[in-house]
Amino acid sequence: MARVELKGVHRVRKVLASGEVREYHYVFRGGPKFWDSTMAFRPGDPDYAVAYVEVEKGVRLRAKVPSRGLTSEAIDRFISSAQFTTKAERTQKDYRKYLDAFAAEFGEDPIKMFEERAVLSEISEWKDKWAHSPKQYDYATTVVTRFLNWCEEDSRISGHYHKKIARLYGSDRAEIIWLPDELAALRAVATPLEARILDAASEGGLTPQDIGILTHDHVQRTPRGRRLLFRRTKSGKLQSIPVTPTLARLIDTTPEGQNLLVTSLTGQRLTAHRASQIIRDLKDRANAKAKKGGTGIHVRDELRLYDMRGTAATELLRAGCSLNEIAVTMGWGLRHAANIIEKYAAVVPEVSDEVLAKLIAARKEGG
Repeated sequence: MARVELKGVHRVRKVLASGEVREYHYVFRGGPKFWDSTMAFRPGDPDYAVAYVEVEKGVRLRAKVPSRGLTSEAIDRFISSAQFTTKAERTQKDYRKYLDAFAAEFGEDPIKMFEERAVLSEISEWKDKWAHSPKQYDYATTVVTRFLNWCEEDSRISGHYHKKIARLYGSDRAEIIWLPDELAALRAVATPLEARILDAASEGGLTPQDIGILTHDHVQRTPRGRRLLFRRTKSGKLQSIPVTPTLARLIDTTPEGQNLLVTSLTGQRLTAHRASQIIRDLKDRANAKAKKGGTGIHVRDELRLYDMRGTAATELLRAGCSLNEIAVTMGWGLRHAANIIEKYAAVVPEVSDEVLAKLIAARKEGG
């Protein structure tokens, strides 16, 4: 029987993580798949032509919903959609990192290929470039899932299998907070500029990303004092922080003519990476001092700058602030604040003493 030759077929070859080479054939570039190398019949066989005709017929019947094309085109459209443009500027930047990498790998492939379960192994292999960092690996997973979800909602694909993918980074740091003695150990070895970073993080509960963005423009008068009002870099949510005496000293001692409240040690804009590194350096110096002198507290190795948000939230909790007040101050949603505060309440050692004192007082009154 004569072999059947078809024109316009778009062929894509992929090397899977196992080393297997798999081939996919599409009715046209950007069109639906009608054959892959796992099927029993081969290109040129009559069944190959039948498969092509059946799928091509479906394309013509659905002509009112035109095919959307390549993955790179879908990514470009996603970036201009409300799903992307309404995200915070920092989030958009983070998404672009992974979307650009995804386009470099799959941009010339038809978006329809992601309707196939087999493509999961290719996505997994692509994500392995971040295998050294579980957080980055999981972020790539999140970005791809949300992109493909959008493609499904936009009718670019009928569905996909990159859903409910297990994450690697399972660390929950809600129960890790800095103790007062540990913060005091850092202050004892900090230079004045380092102390400003430490105060912003521990007193204001600022994230590493937000410490370096604050300026005098974010300082507002309130009926009884001042506050810092700004939008968080990561989420875009408003955060309103009361200016405590420590933060007031930080604001009021900012060098004349300097708009940024906290800078790097060289007077430049403070990046999140540099802020975190400075806290790590302080921790190392504090521990070295304690070891050399044989006295002083050892600052736990697992503590990070970001964990100071927990310390600040705990102080608000102990001060009797309501859930809504804590949520606004920390820039959290109410549901997230409730979950986090529940965990913090269980790990603050002073809470046990405070509860005991209240029990003793209540028993004396009763009797």
